[in-house]
Amino acid sequence: MVNVVRGYKREGDIKIKSSGGMPLIEEIYTFLVDAENKDVSRFEIFNSTPAIPVPTVTVSSYGLTVCKDVSLTRDTAIATLWHGTANFSSAVEENQEGSEKAGGNPEAWVPVYETKFERLQEILAKDTKDIAIANSAGQPFESGIIRARFIPVWEFFQIESASVTDEQIVDRNETVNSAPFKGKAAKTLLCTILSSALGFYYGSPRRLTQYSIKYNKTDWRLKRADVGTVYVDGGEHKPYLDAEGNVMLGGLDGSGAKVPVGDPPEILIFDQFVAINFSTFLRT
Repeated sequence: MVNVVRGYKREGDIKIKSSGGMPLIEEIYTFLVDAENKDVSRFEIFNSTPAIPVPTVTVSSYGLTVCKDVSLTRDTAIATLWHGTANFSSAVEENQEGSEKAGGNPEAWVPVYETKFERLQEILAKDTKDIAIANSAGQPFESGIIRARFIPVWEFFQIESASVTDEQIVDRNETVNSAPFKGKAAKTLLCTILSSALGFYYGSPRRLTQYSIKYNKTDWRLKRADVGTVYVDGGEHKPYLDAEGNVMLGGLDGSGAKVPVGDPPEILIFDQFVAINFSTFLRT
């Protein structure tokens, strides 16, 4: 006779919670082991009993959790009977080993978002009423107007197919949304990749990527007052002079020409991040 797992008991538990923005599943299985004889050592029970769950290797019947630890307790009345407890968890770890049992589809799960806030400093070109910031003579202030404000940041993990390449991940980093996404206007969301790893997750080879999405309601384009010490006249650059013939920093109309005296300069807008369609890779 050899040590054998008699079977699993009715007792057991399952718990689902959020951990770091990811759904975490924890299961407890209980079972009985018949030892070959009453003198079998504790180590032999673990090492010589087929079908006992193996930590980091055995996957649960649904394929979503991996064994984390196993304990065995000898029955107080029957010396050859052992009571076993195995704890399973879906906690994601790189290079987990295990079988490729199917069960559920983590690649379709909508991530759990964690909302944070961070301080953003920006140079203002217009005020809240969309009026260019300049002095009463229409000249922009030399040092600019700097505003600091808090913006929301959403961080989350997303389980993805192992077929997603590093190049695709790189192409998603530091990009803005080309179209409205989750109710936010185009170019107001900035996506950065915090980490991305290939491993054995939730019972199969997959990629685990951590994203950060920052929302700037005034969008992520650079806005600068159109000013310079030269202007365009007749296709030529000419110095921008004051009434006494001194070169000055003057306002321009967005086409290189002078603005009328007293008028503020035009505001120029520049794209500093590549715009892509977030809906092609982020699940909502």
